[in-house]
Amino acid sequence: MTKRSNHIPLLAEGSFALLILLLLSACSITAHLPEGEQLYIGIGKTQIINQDHSKQGKEAIEAAKKEISVPPNDSFLGSARYRFPIHLGLWVYNSYQDDSTFLGKKIYKMFASEPILLNNVSPQIRSRLAQNVLREHGYFDAIVRDSIALEPKDSLQARVHYTIDMGLPYQLGSIQYLSDSAFVAKSHLDHAAISTLHKGDQFNLNKILEDREIVSSHLRNNGYYYYTPEALVYRIDTAIAPQSIDMRIGFKDGLEPRSLVPWKIGKVTFDIGISPSSPVRDSTLIDSIKLRYNETRTTRLSVLGKRVFLRPGSLYSQLNEQNTRQALTRLGAFSATDLSFSIADSNLHILNLHITSTPDKAWDATLEGAIRFKSNGFKGPGLRASVAKRNVFGGGEQLSASLYGSYENASKTGSLLHSYEFGSDLSLSAPSILFPGLSSLLLTFPTNSDITLSASIVNRARYFRMASLGASANYLFNPKEHHKHRFTALRLQYNFLSHRSEEFNRILAENTTLGLSLKSQFIPQIGYTYTYDDIIEDRGSHHVWLELFVSEAGNITNAIQSFGKKKYNETKKLLGVPYAQFVKLMGDLHYTYTINPNQTIATRFSTGAIFSYGNSSVAPYSEQFYVGGANSIRAFTVRSIGPGSYQPKNDKYSFIDQSGDFKLEMNMEWRFRLIKALQGAIFFDAGNIWLLNKDTNRPGGSLQELTSFKQFINQIALGSGFGIRYDLGYFVIRGDVGIGLHVPYDTGVSSYYNIPDFWKSVDFHLAIGYPF
Repeated sequence: MTKRSNHIPLLAEGSFALLILLLLSACSITAHLPEGEQLYIGIGKTQIINQDHSKQGKEAIEAAKKEISVPPNDSFLGSARYRFPIHLGLWVYNSYQDDSTFLGKKIYKMFASEPILLNNVSPQIRSRLAQNVLREHGYFDAIVRDSIALEPKDSLQARVHYTIDMGLPYQLGSIQYLSDSAFVAKSHLDHAAISTLHKGDQFNLNKILEDREIVSSHLRNNGYYYYTPEALVYRIDTAIAPQSIDMRIGFKDGLEPRSLVPWKIGKVTFDIGISPSSPVRDSTLIDSIKLRYNETRTTRLSVLGKRVFLRPGSLYSQLNEQNTRQALTRLGAFSATDLSFSIADSNLHILNLHITSTPDKAWDATLEGAIRFKSNGFKGPGLRASVAKRNVFGGGEQLSASLYGSYENASKTGSLLHSYEFGSDLSLSAPSILFPGLSSLLLTFPTNSDITLSASIVNRARYFRMASLGASANYLFNPKEHHKHRFTALRLQYNFLSHRSEEFNRILAENTTLGLSLKSQFIPQIGYTYTYDDIIEDRGSHHVWLELFVSEAGNITNAIQSFGKKKYNETKKLLGVPYAQFVKLMGDLHYTYTINPNQTIATRFSTGAIFSYGNSSVAPYSEQFYVGGANSIRAFTVRSIGPGSYQPKNDKYSFIDQSGDFKLEMNMEWRFRLIKALQGAIFFDAGNIWLLNKDTNRPGGSLQELTSFKQFINQIALGSGFGIRYDLGYFVIRGDVGIGLHVPYDTGVSSYYNIPDFWKSVDFHLAIGYPF
């Protein structure tokens, strides 16, 4: 009887909620429509006649459907056909539009949805727009029709049905390309060689626009400053043969003669900090460029001269103008830079270039604070203060220093435990290569150098105190807009375990592998990272992001020491301290598919491995892999899964063991818009970590112990869940609820869903930004 009575309140609450939803769905949503108007409730299934199933045909249909697919009120995930059965937005609009109370106004602002009227959708206009889109793709005989169907139960609700007759596509016949004789002076333009238009291709307006841009870029990079893409016109004739187009390409009528001649650069003037209130006080000449400034010059002359790619006597080039603008912007010494051209001699076709730059503020400071509450009971404040000096050496360099610290405490068994962390960083970054002999080298693509020194001390209550010293030199190259290369020429880390408690010594005595990973040692590393990101390209619904990373530690140091004839099995040291030797590989692939503006599918595949050898039988703890947490497998807390089928001890120290040498992780997330800036998500996460070598302290944790593919699959932890995201524009607040579906170790439950206690498999996460 007791068990039965526990469910009565739940059933009552569920029945009440269901009753409310039924009442809402039964309420009229057309009661307050303007006289003579009808509520638009979406479109029916679009009927397509004479459909072209080729790639071009599918692209044309998708583009045409976008013109007619208008989501109705309470649309289901942005669909133009389907709606939620509960019309909350319309009900709130009808019920609260005249409410003058504070609560009523808030409810109206948050949930009201103004009725989308059939007249505002304008089906006839949308039919014509879709028809024009099909013609832009080469379907000149296409016809799009619309019809209105009233709802039988409510004649004030109307659905639109569209019929598309594609017809046959038109191909390009003969093409008369732009002739070099059309220019005032010889242009050296071979239009046929660079054109995207070819005989036999299907007509496509986007190809014509692309061809326009190609011609314009070619001419503007060869002196034609006043030329614009709109100068070129494409005349077509469809009467020669069925489904065939003859094309003649030429200049539009009335084009100004100056557009058809190349221009040269005359004087180049570079003003820094000059304005009506700050007149010129001094000037100098650098590489035929006149530099004028108001205050004391803070940027070296050689640095400025190398960043101006347009010189007196040279032909104007759009590419050189772009490179000049980007080089001065990347310098980091100016808050704004502008390039303007004026005619110096119209007969000789000479342009003067005037560059104006505004110096940026010299100093910048930031202060950040946070309060942390951890699941282990520790809580406390954190603070970080930073200060930066811009253009510190006159070459766009930035010198920054920061101090940070955090303090946490918790009450355990009647005593107060203290943990703290303090550290500092000193960093020098520059838009050039900070390396002996290469500092004066200037590349036309973005280049950056970062040199950093760091120091920190970490005290973990009842465990240990560790000090760390670090130095690194990184070089970033961005030769193309979607390709980035990062070289870590040196990353030297020295970890020193200065204090260990008796309790921590007992843990290390039980787990020698952990002791080896936390020992005092040098970590001398070099590395390389490649990043590909096609988001800046027009990839439509598809976005790919890829990052590959490789690093090694100790090889160069070992090679140098080998000249000293060290024995192979002898422990090698640097400055009297053993150093780590390993090779680490990582790969991260993200793919995002945009279904429509209101929903996307985001996926991630991540893997990595670290191989220890020579001086190291175990990789440093800080370099090992782990899974779980807000940005990983969200059904499980950080470091709570793996390695392999190893089941952690049920004590408060077990989290230390949850790391491995090999990682495999997969994530998939369906993101959809709920209301305005509020978004929802449903996700699946899977993965685990493994050891590369057997460890008697962690049985079942290594890849060597796997005997079948089925066993490998069973060691993949699986979680699902849902989340809410609020997009503030400049950052996203995310709340996720992860639910465990499968753990990689034996729980006593024989089925694939082997979670013995559902509520213990639920994990909550509050974070900033998307997980991937």
